[in-house]
Amino acid sequence: MPYLDEYSGKWTSSQARHLLRRTTFGPSIQMVNTAINLGIKGTIDQLFAPLPMPSPPLKSIPDGTGSNQLDDPSAVYGTTWVNAAPFPNVNPPMYRNRILRSRSKSLYSWTVLQMHYTEISIREKLALFWHNHFVIGDVTIPHREFLYYNRLRSFSTGNFKELTKEITIDSGMLLYLSGAENTNVAPNENYSRELLELFTIGKGKLAGPGDYTNYTEADVVAMAKVLTGWQVPPISNANALIGQFTANRHTLGNKQLSSRFNNSVISENGKQEYRDLIDVIFKQSECSRFIMRKLYRWFVHYDITAEIEKNVIEPLATILRNNDYEIAPALKVLLKSEHFYESTACMIKSPIDLMMSVSRGLGITPPKGEVEDEYDHAYHHYIMSADLEQALFFHPNVAGWKAYYQEPQFDKLWINNLLLPKRHEFCRLMVEGGRFSYNDVNYTVTTLVPVLDIVKRITDANDPNILINSLAELMFNYPITANQLTGLKDVLIPGLPDFEWTIEYLEYLADSSNKALADSVEKKLRSLFSVMVRMSEFQIM
Repeated sequence: MPYLDEYSGKWTSSQARHLLRRTTFGPSIQMVNTAINLGIKGTIDQLFAPLPMPSPPLKSIPDGTGSNQLDDPSAVYGTTWVNAAPFPNVNPPMYRNRILRSRSKSLYSWTVLQMHYTEISIREKLALFWHNHFVIGDVTIPHREFLYYNRLRSFSTGNFKELTKEITIDSGMLLYLSGAENTNVAPNENYSRELLELFTIGKGKLAGPGDYTNYTEADVVAMAKVLTGWQVPPISNANALIGQFTANRHTLGNKQLSSRFNNSVISENGKQEYRDLIDVIFKQSECSRFIMRKLYRWFVHYDITAEIEKNVIEPLATILRNNDYEIAPALKVLLKSEHFYESTACMIKSPIDLMMSVSRGLGITPPKGEVEDEYDHAYHHYIMSADLEQALFFHPNVAGWKAYYQEPQFDKLWINNLLLPKRHEFCRLMVEGGRFSYNDVNYTVTTLVPVLDIVKRITDANDPNILINSLAELMFNYPITANQLTGLKDVLIPGLPDFEWTIEYLEYLADSSNKALADSVEKKLRSLFSVMVRMSEFQIM
C-alpha cells in the first residue's frame, strides 16, 4: 500500500465529505459542492489558507436591571466586553460574579459560532485540537479564556514549538499548572512534568527507577528550576492577563539535563531561559512522533498499528522535523494521501461534531438580528455537547477528553448506556424541536432543520427511493441496505405504496403555498429525518 502517496482515485461527493467531516465541523451541502469543484488540491489549499482573526465575542444579555437583563461596565449590549476591565469593579460581589458568568457564556457561544460560520478552513478544528492538547482549567476570568483560545486559534496551522513557548507563559496555564507558584524557594514540578509527559515528548516506557525512556525524574526537577520566576499579577493590575517574569524568584545558575537530552546544559538566561529549554526538548525526534500520533488520532483513527507507525507516523514526523515543527506541511501530506481516503476506519463523532452535523450539516442557521437570539442558539449547542461530556473549557483533567487517549476504548467512550440516549434525544430535538434541561435549567430548541429546503434540492425527490438514498448519501458514510431503505420508507409513508408519496409531494411542489399540504409533507419529512439522525450510521464519520 502506498500510504502517503498522493490520492489518485475519484474525487466525488463521498471523498469531499470525508475530508470536510474530518477537518471542519458539520460541513454543509454548499461546502461539499464547493470542494467538489475545487478538487482535492484546491480544497486542501483552501483548508489551510490564512484567515483574519474573528471579531471578539459580544455582550449578549440586554442592558438593564430586569431578571433577563444585566449592566456590565464598559460593555453595552451588542458590543464586545473584551476591551472592558477583566475584573469589573462593581458591588455586591454576587453581581460581579453574574457579569463574569455572562461573559463566559458569551465566550462559549461565540466559540461555537466560529465553528459554525467558518467555511472551508481547518482552523477551528485545529484550535479545538490544541485546546484538548494544551489543557487549562479552573479559569474564573473570561478574558484569560478568550486570550488563551485566540492564541490557539492564531497558531492553529502554525509552529508547534513556538506555540509551546507561548502557552508556557500564558497566564491561564501559569495558574492552572502551578507555574505561577514555581519559585527558587519552593520549586513546583507540576508544569515541567506535564510539559514532558503530555505536551511535548510523552512518557515512554519505564526503563529504570525514575527513567521513562524519553526523560527522567531528574529532568523534571531541573526543568522546574528553569521555569521558576514566572507569576501572574493580581487581577487588579493593569497587566493581570500577562505572565510576568520576576528575576529574584528565578533559580540562578546552569541546569543539567540527563542523557535523555544528550546531557544538555541550560545556561542561565533569565527571562528567556524557558525558550532555551523548549528548544532543547524539541531537538529530540520523539517530539515529532508524539504530536503526529495525536494528530493522526484526531483526524484519522485511534488504532496506530506497527504498520501505521512505520509507514505513516514516522515519515510524517520526519516532514515535521524538516520543517522545524511547522505542522501544515505534514498535515497536508496526510490529508492528500491514499491512506487517508482508502482507509475504511470510521470514527464515532465527538459530541461537538455530532451537534454540528445536525446543525450546520443539515442547514440550521443561527437566528440573525438580535445578538441575544444568535448567542442563545449557539449556547444550546454548547450545553448539549457539555451534557454529552465534551464541554469546551472544562476538560475532565489535564490530559484532555478521554476519547483521544484512553486505551483500549478511545472514541467508544463517547457512547454508553447514559450518553447514547442523550445523543439520540439531542439529534431529535434539532429536527423536531422541544425542551431539554441541564443543571436544572430548562432550554427550548426552536430553530430546526429546514427539511423542506433540503429535499427541494434533491432531483426526483418525489420518488421515495431516490429521496431516502439521497438523504443517506448526505448524512452517512456508506449507502444504506435494502432493508434499511424499506424501514425508512415505512417511516415516511407507513404501510403505503410509493406512489402515495409521489402524488402528495408533487401536489405540494405545484402549490407550496397550500399550508395543509406543506404541513403534511413537512411532518412526514421531520419523522424521516428524526429517525435518520438517530441511526448508528449518523453517529460515525
